[in-house]
Amino acid sequence: MRSLHAASRSAALSLLVVLLAACGTTNVNYVTGEEQRGAYTWAQEVQLGTEADQQIQAQFGVYDEDPALTAYVERIAQDVLSTSAYTDPSTPAEIRNTPFTFRILDSPVVNAFALPGGFVYVTRGLLAYLENEAQLAVVLGHEIGHVLGRHSSEQAARAQLNQFGLLGAAILGGVVGGGRVAEGILNYGGTGLQLLQLKYGRDAEREADQAGVAYAEFADYDAREGARFFVSLERLGEQAGQSVPSFLSTHPDPGERAQTIPQLAAQYDPQGTRVIEAEYLAQIEGIVLGEDPRQGYTENGVFYHPELRFLLDYPNGWQTQNSPAAFLMGEPNGQAVMQLTLAQAQSARAAGQALQSQQGVRAQAAGALSINGNAAYRVEGTAQQQNGTVAFSATFIEFGGNVYQVLGLTSVDGFGSYGAAFRQTAGSFARLTDSRYLNRSPSRLEVTQAPGGATLQAMLRGRTLPLGLTEQEIAIMNQTDLTSQLPGGESVKLPE
Repeated sequence: MRSLHAASRSAALSLLVVLLAACGTTNVNYVTGEEQRGAYTWAQEVQLGTEADQQIQAQFGVYDEDPALTAYVERIAQDVLSTSAYTDPSTPAEIRNTPFTFRILDSPVVNAFALPGGFVYVTRGLLAYLENEAQLAVVLGHEIGHVLGRHSSEQAARAQLNQFGLLGAAILGGVVGGGRVAEGILNYGGTGLQLLQLKYGRDAEREADQAGVAYAEFADYDAREGARFFVSLERLGEQAGQSVPSFLSTHPDPGERAQTIPQLAAQYDPQGTRVIEAEYLAQIEGIVLGEDPRQGYTENGVFYHPELRFLLDYPNGWQTQNSPAAFLMGEPNGQAVMQLTLAQAQSARAAGQALQSQQGVRAQAAGALSINGNAAYRVEGTAQQQNGTVAFSATFIEFGGNVYQVLGLTSVDGFGSYGAAFRQTAGSFARLTDSRYLNRSPSRLEVTQAPGGATLQAMLRGRTLPLGLTEQEIAIMNQTDLTSQLPGGESVKLPE
């Protein structure tokens, strides 16, 4: 969660947004030039992406504190895009006249993805793990390939989906089934949109790989460099709890791609030569590493938010995920989930009564209470969802000019086991006054040169690790290991 201003931008998440209805159509794949079955026309894809882009920005936040870095990524992206069918005179004008949008998302997760209609995203976490422009060009080209290959439309047609839903901030829809309540919501927290849960098939991923390599090579980048990044992703996948982006993890796996990308690049004559490491590292120096404590962070079973000046305990052993829109807590076996968000109401009572009036909500208990001196209102009951009935406990708390909502969800049978945990978590909400937790600053990336014979492990001594990152992950970030001797003068990325 962010500051009040940023958090208020996520108000759209309080609605269940239904995107365009899928209808069968024949599309042209602008990577291969072949016709394929799709769910949307290009105009519908643009509308779909435009609507979803607002949700993505609210979900992740845009990393906008470094305009020079934003402009740099945009320049490389446009350079790569210009080598694709997007600029081919034979491509229909509606495609060529659609502006592509490239954004850096304020997330530590190593991820990149695309939405239909020309929206491409890379996270600051991904930028930290890349070593040069050539690697970035391959990643951007891969995502451009998904857009021009119209893979979302094709996959939606294959799945015969009629709509994509977003999680609502009042009642979380479409995630209950088979007892995996928490899993569905935590997956949402990592992807932003149900749309992004449409996993591309193996053929689409390979096609995007081929496009990424081709576009990078045509822009005179040495696309073989992309293989080194895929090795990093494979190593990240071996780290417990590390989120590996779906676009690089399953169809096929990163290890296979590390082998195939050089083979794809070898097909081009002449081969691209540009790598451009020094300028790339200079551009990402100073970027926030790991979790940004200003947006909230966890420590020893407590979620702290320095900017909004509150804290919240959560159950021992539960999974957590923080984003600009919400702080999510999931029972490890997927039997229950909680979400902390801002409620769009003038008071706790008004928020609770609005929830009670929602269609499908059946309140079994409701009333005012005080939580650590803050006016609050709690509603408990059941709600009818698309995939069945869920039991919920929703507590609304007035604090600092905002109304916060702590929502707990589980199955109807599970409420007896988790209802107390929902109430206890909401009851722990309190003002944050301890300067040890208030005065946290984010860790930033520093680029330095290795002395001859030094190891990364030695260079990390005396440095504080960023929130959420281990020494091993810093080694993967540098595409090396902790104990190998580094060549003298080699550039190394460290937490400052």
